[in-house]
Amino acid sequence: MNKDNFNYLIGKTRHEVKAEMGDGFNFFKDNVWTYQVGETWLGKKVILSVLFVDNHAANITLHKTFKSF
Repeated sequence: MNKDNFNYLIGKTRHEVKAEMGDGFNFFKDNVWTYQVGETWLGKKVILSVLFVDNHAANITLHKTFKSF
């Protein structure tokens, strides 16, 4: 799982990201949306965070954790 796989989301509106990635458990007006996009072979969850600025995706980050998000 690589951050470059999700760079196409940058610049999209909230509606476009929702149509592409699904609703998840994200509140529509929140500035940060998170999605679980995979798991490592050790069982760590791969979490995608999308930061919105002015209703457009501005930053994408991936992190791995054992915790639920």
